[in-house]
Amino acid sequence: MSIEPGILESHLEELATDYYDLQASLANHFQQPPTALEALRMTSKGHPTVIHGFSPMLAAGETDWRQPESYIKVQGETPLTIAVTDDGLADSVRTLADGTTSFVKPLDETMTMTAFLARLTGQDESRDEALYLQSQDGNIYRSEPGARGSPELATFQSVVARDVSWMKEASGESAEAVNLWIGNSKSTTSFHHDPYENIYHVLSGSKTFTLLSPIDGLWFEQQFHAPSTLVRTADGKLEPQLDEPPAHPVPWVEDLDAPPQSRPVTVVLQEGETLYLPAGWWHKVEQSEGSTGLAVAVNYWYASEINPQRYALERLAQRVARTAGRDVLPVDIVDEDVWGSEVDSADEWDPKDWGR
Repeated sequence: MSIEPGILESHLEELATDYYDLQASLANHFQQPPTALEALRMTSKGHPTVIHGFSPMLAAGETDWRQPESYIKVQGETPLTIAVTDDGLADSVRTLADGTTSFVKPLDETMTMTAFLARLTGQDESRDEALYLQSQDGNIYRSEPGARGSPELATFQSVVARDVSWMKEASGESAEAVNLWIGNSKSTTSFHHDPYENIYHVLSGSKTFTLLSPIDGLWFEQQFHAPSTLVRTADGKLEPQLDEPPAHPVPWVEDLDAPPQSRPVTVVLQEGETLYLPAGWWHKVEQSEGSTGLAVAVNYWYASEINPQRYALERLAQRVARTAGRDVLPVDIVDEDVWGSEVDSADEWDPKDWGR
């Protein structure tokens, strides 16, 4: 017996209503850093939480991290990889000249911290481009060395703690990656989600998070897009160039706005505040620079405990949404036509490939 898509759609709407009946519409707050037990309860609940009175910086208060000179002093003249875009969206979907869509990655340029911050704060206005230090591979600490060797910002290990003590005790493990992010209001993100529990601390400026639960994520239209990377043309402009084979299509959300049926949780994170962002939550991040022209944050990615029941129910909801006609990409629809012969079953699809 077949089921009408309209009936499935009504069940999905009821699923969202059931969720909204129990879930808080605002972020939770801790007025002081949680204990390990409180952090464990926080991650079990899986709801965004703003934490006050915490800093990941060693000898906090001794250095003014709003000042560009503070970062130059730590990094010296060691080169950095900086993401450069023309529109501030480092990882997003664009429509190309031929009408097709592509998942576009930024141009990576190498420069010193001094040169980067001069351009970022407007001292060097040679190009009207968005620059963002966003090498999200554990640029300060990482649990695995990786093919790229030592973290690019290893010098910051002298001023940034290896772990968030209460989160490490709650999870039983060190953070898999610790990253420094430096940019300004030109840079933003498209909606995406990560497979990690995220502890995100603002050092300068502010960050505005638009957050959607995994249930709300069922409203997103997701498609596979050919990957491309921005390149600099002969006249100095930036334009996307399709990646050379083998380059697998990337599942990504094209729309930059939250679905109208969803109920986003908005968090404006100020200097000195920390956000716990649960694994799997969709988020878009906008930022405003502080008085010295910088928007800076440090984040910790901790492994997420996979709850078999929650995982199975989420996959079921994705399949129902797909059957109802929504452009949701559950794990088990990946096939050889899209990914090639090396990926031909759900068992070979890594959920971590869903988000960058």
